[in-house]
Amino acid sequence: MNNCTSSCKTKDHQSYAECLRQNTPMFVGVSPTKTGWDQDKVKKDERELNSYYSAIKQGMEPRSTRQKDIDAAVSLSDKAGKAFDGINLTYKG
Repeated sequence: MNNCTSSCKTKDHQSYAECLRQNTPMFVGVSPTKTGWDQDKVKKDERELNSYYSAIKQGMEPRSTRQKDIDAAVSLSDKAGKAFDGINLTYKG
């Protein structure tokens, strides 16, 4: 009995689950290590998204979800005293 999927190139896995694990594409930016999942990229992305949502709740619209754009929107908003709209490059209010 063959333990591999029909698309497996090596056909040498001990179990069907092992074949799936070896042949399934990984999440972008996350790679498995011998000790488990490397979560550094995921944690960085989560921090940036949390900063972005915080800026949105304060009325700002950063140009993107990248931290440098969020920081720029917050800085410009603080200096102007109005929420920055990075999409239309204006100030709200």
